[in-house]
Amino acid sequence: MKIILVGFGFIGRSFVKALREKNSAIREAFPDFKLIGVSDIDGYLLDENGLDLEILSKIRKVYEYPGKLVQGSSVELIEKSGADALIEATPTNIANGEPGLSHILKALELGMHVVTSNKGPFVVAFRKIMDLAERSGVNVMYEATVGGAIPIFSLKRWCLRGVEIRRIRGILNGTTNYILSKMHFDEVGFENALKEAREKGLAEADPSYDVDGIDAGCKVVILANSILGKNITIKDVEMKGIRGISLEEVIEAKRNGKAIKLIAEIGEKFQVKPEAIPLNSPFCVHGSLNVIHLETDLAGDLMLIGHGAGKETAAAMLNDLLSLPAPR
Repeated sequence: MKIILVGFGFIGRSFVKALREKNSAIREAFPDFKLIGVSDIDGYLLDENGLDLEILSKIRKVYEYPGKLVQGSSVELIEKSGADALIEATPTNIANGEPGLSHILKALELGMHVVTSNKGPFVVAFRKIMDLAERSGVNVMYEATVGGAIPIFSLKRWCLRGVEIRRIRGILNGTTNYILSKMHFDEVGFENALKEAREKGLAEADPSYDVDGIDAGCKVVILANSILGKNITIKDVEMKGIRGISLEEVIEAKRNGKAIKLIAEIGEKFQVKPEAIPLNSPFCVHGSLNVIHLETDLAGDLMLIGHGAGKETAAAMLNDLLSLPAPR
């Protein structure tokens, strides 16, 4: 199994570290496993004999890898590599899905499997991607796009065959859950809670995607299209974030035995909005935890809880990689 990695930011580097740590387990599935290429905005590395995972796990930019940098695009790497699978870990762009969408489509056209953490392409072109994968006879794996290591898509694919999932509710963004938890327990205002989330690396310099509900809205689209068989876009999702929630509202909910949470709804409605949840509800998880509740016909109600960032995302990508068929 020869793979290439496009995107060497936080998630891409976390994935490389997971490859190094779990190399023995990977080689049990794929004895000839090699990471032969890596790219970022500075260029790409390509070595048919395999790149050194030990070196890659210690650098932050591909140009820091000794003697291998090629001044070229990620698409060029995909075309030249002859890899069996693309690992796509570039940042999410919900306007047009780029550059991840072009990377994924090119890989599928060339008959490569795809594993990705990138929500953008699936928000704007879910059906196009899946149809092309089917025509090309390859797999697209995107467990890491929703809920970190929570195995929502694997659960549907392998454990709930024949079961109809009718409705999904949950907390799908760990950053907003951390901010709301901080406001609830420490009784600090939104800006102070956001500042701490930034300091802990849970929020970006521009936190709009998280606090305005956009990130959770993207996950609503992916869950609706993948799990419920819908064909919606982000325009079909009603989104209200947490930016306007005051400390007074949080304290009032707390007095009433509740906590305010940003809840996603996928079913008859497609929405993300703050709700006051009873403290004894299984939805009332705190910190950066995510929770996903499935309402099914035969299997009843199922609840999944887990963290949604960092090494958890890398764990989901690793599982997707190991779920691919071995090269012929």
